[in-house]
Amino acid sequence: MPMDQKGIATADLLFATIIAIVIFASLISTIGNEVAMTQTGDLGQARMIGERLASSINTVFINGNGYTMNITLPNDINYNLNINNSGLFVISNAKQLKINLIPKANISSVNMTQGQKYLIKNNNGTITFTLI
Repeated sequence: MPMDQKGIATADLLFATIIAIVIFASLISTIGNEVAMTQTGDLGQARMIGERLASSINTVFINGNGYTMNITLPNDINYNLNINNSGLFVISNAKQLKINLIPKANISSVNMTQGQKYLIKNNNGTITFTLI
């Protein structure tokens, strides 16, 4: 084999390797973007669940002593809800959001998980939560 043919074969192999690396890099980037979009979507869904819960807590508080509401938390995504006097905290995919509540004091602290049903009650101005 003459020297020119060996050089062309090496250049072809180098060119093919570079093309393969570019293709693999774009595939990895696409997969990473899909995962990030899924996590963002889950956080948005968890926020909507938190907003619905915050609305229920505010309604119970505004309607006064003895008012109660039942709420069932959906089980379709992974999230946790933490409630205390500072507000309602939504945790999903290691990210946390805070949702403000109308009552700023007298809220029983509770950690809520998906798929559970809770009773929210206004007991003389104190908001309490009971797992049903």
